[in-house]
Amino acid sequence: MAANCIKNAQDFTRIINSGRVVVIDFHADGSGMLQFPAQHFSMLEETWKRIGVDFYWVNVDELDEVAMEIDIRVVPTCIVFKDGKKVGYAGGVDAGNIHKLMGSHVGGWNDSGLSSVARTDSIIESA
Repeated sequence: MAANCIKNAQDFTRIINSGRVVVIDFHADGSGMLQFPAQHFSMLEETWKRIGVDFYWVNVDELDEVAMEIDIRVVPTCIVFKDGKKVGYAGGVDAGNIHKLMGSHVGGWNDSGLSSVARTDSIIESA
């Protein structure tokens, strides 16, 4: 996995309150569904970096207190945070869900990927 793995609750809090757009993939090692999303998200991470989005992973088995606080009910689940607030999420392994999530919450992203005018200041403030 190319993205950074969040190892403790303090880092999680610091990261989501960084003032940047943050996408976090909550996953479990025991999930047989992990491999496809991991490959898909790794490919998209380089694009997200270019538009100012940070991407992280949380293993819910290792950080169960964070998973409970965020109310993770299915893995994998991707959540977009801005200024410490959850502004969007996509659950399950459907690759289309992550494109819809990014299209709804990151300016410059559309269903086929990054548009020519990519900006992260148009986050929708509703989860």
